[in-house]
Amino acid sequence: MPAFVPSAATLLQAAADDLERDVLPALAGFPRFRTRVIVNVLRLLTRELALGDAADAAEQARLQALLDSGSDDLPALRAELARRIEAGSFDLADEALLQHLRESLRDALAIDNPAWTRRRA
Repeated sequence: MPAFVPSAATLLQAAADDLERDVLPALAGFPRFRTRVIVNVLRLLTRELALGDAADAAEQARLQALLDSGSDDLPALRAELARRIEAGSFDLADEALLQHLRESLRDALAIDNPAWTRRRA
């Protein structure tokens, strides 16, 4: 990509900022609600671009270790974990399984709704 073109994350962030700062205050009712939804989607996409690859790589590594698999196919690894859980091959109290699920949920929430990952005082 040419150096003079801003990154996708930068463009998404600028669009969300502009809508929130300049457009949202001028709206009311349903148009305001729809614009707020669009701002939230743009912010989510920005976080996905920033955090998604690392979250997927970490999940893949955890699943490879947990399942003793060399597969690089994350959807297949997820499906295999689900299959083994459904088949009863995993003790649901297994600490490695619980740790994987906690970390996967934490990574997903950091993208989907980071306010949920902040510690409550």
